[in-house]
Amino acid sequence: MRLAKTRAACVTPCVFDLAFATANSAYAAYWSYGAYEGGGYGYWNYDPGPDPIAQGGPDAPGGSIAACDVSADGWGIEVRLDINRDGDIDRTISTRGHASPYCSDWLSGNIKEDTPVRVWVVKVSGSTDYRPVYKDGTA
Repeated sequence: MRLAKTRAACVTPCVFDLAFATANSAYAAYWSYGAYEGGGYGYWNYDPGPDPIAQGGPDAPGGSIAACDVSADGWGIEVRLDINRDGDIDRTISTRGHASPYCSDWLSGNIKEDTPVRVWVVKVSGSTDYRPVYKDGTA
C-alpha cells in the first residue's frame, strides 16, 4: 500500500510538469541569437505566433527572420537564412540605413516542416561583415 501512494505522489507532479512544458513550448515559436560582441540580435520564428518584437501586434509569420540593432555603435545587424544548411543564403534582412534602436519587419516564405536551417547574425557596416555567428534550427 505504501508503494502505491509513493507512485501516485510522483506521477501527479510529473504529469503536471510535462503539461506545463508542452504548453510553454507550443507558445514560444521563436528564438533569438545575439551578434558577436553584442549590439543586436537576429530572430528565427519557426511557427506563426505572437510577435516577440512588436508585443501585442499582429502575429509573426512562420519560417521568418528579423534583425534588431540595439546599439548606436556604427554597426547594423543583418540576419541571413540558409535553408537546408547547404551553404547558400536563401533570405537576408538587415537594419542597414536605420538609426538604432531599430528592428526590421519579418521576412518570411514557405519552408517545408522539419527542414534544417542555419540562421546567421552578422554585424555589418558598408561592405564589411564583422564576425558572423550562427545558430542551427528547424522549420
